[in-house]
Amino acid sequence: MSFVLLFLIGLIVGSFANVVIYRLPRGEQFISGRSHCPVCGHAIAWYDLLPVFSFLILGGHCRYCGGKISTVYPIVEICSGLIWLFSFWLLRPAGIIQWLFWVFILELFLILAFIDLKHFILADSIMAVILAAVACYEIFGGQAAGMNSIFSLGNLISALALFFVFFLIWVFSGGKGVGLGDAKLAGLMGLVFGFWNSVVILYLAIIIGVLVGAAIILMHRGNLKTRLPFGAFASFSAIFFVLLGRGIPEKAAGFFRYLLFKADLF
Repeated sequence: MSFVLLFLIGLIVGSFANVVIYRLPRGEQFISGRSHCPVCGHAIAWYDLLPVFSFLILGGHCRYCGGKISTVYPIVEICSGLIWLFSFWLLRPAGIIQWLFWVFILELFLILAFIDLKHFILADSIMAVILAAVACYEIFGGQAAGMNSIFSLGNLISALALFFVFFLIWVFSGGKGVGLGDAKLAGLMGLVFGFWNSVVILYLAIIIGVLVGAAIILMHRGNLKTRLPFGAFASFSAIFFVLLGRGIPEKAAGFFRYLLFKADLF
């Protein structure tokens, strides 16, 4: 399959992801209903809905009112295109069914991330769909490569442990450290990816959070109390992990074993 065609398909899927990202937090129907300008409410013609290209042609403004169109729209579409492109390149050898499964999961994480970036909300419905999709795939399509079964005792314990840790942080910080949605997402990670894989994903999210927080402070856009969307960072980390990070836990374990033996601790 042509990589250009894959990227274009990803852009189209990203356009629908934008609809979900915009409408779901507002409680609007996203399966049907015409797209409209968020500024003036005018229905948007089909030729102004071409992913990325319409944004560039219109200069990032509404054709009817001249209102500014958020750059988030083309960013989501490009991210979606890259997910399709890189997932096919990296995961296609495992089989077409497994590749399509992971594309679907990664698109859901993308939606989850951008909703959290905008609204500081981790949509329960999106997390439920991720869980249902993984469960259905295991039941009807076989276990996802490199992942333990979500029905295994180890993954169930991992889910409870990670949820409990983040739940305690939420309780004792009064909701200022993390949100309850972050605790739910951590539990979902534990169930889907297992404990050590989830630890890697969450550590990556923490690193991203530290870098973003530092950048905000250096640019005088906030301070140590500025709220950050940890769930978005975790979702982006999950996308990275699925595409490129499958070997990280084993490599990290080997590195720490090397340090221990070099220190003559064993």
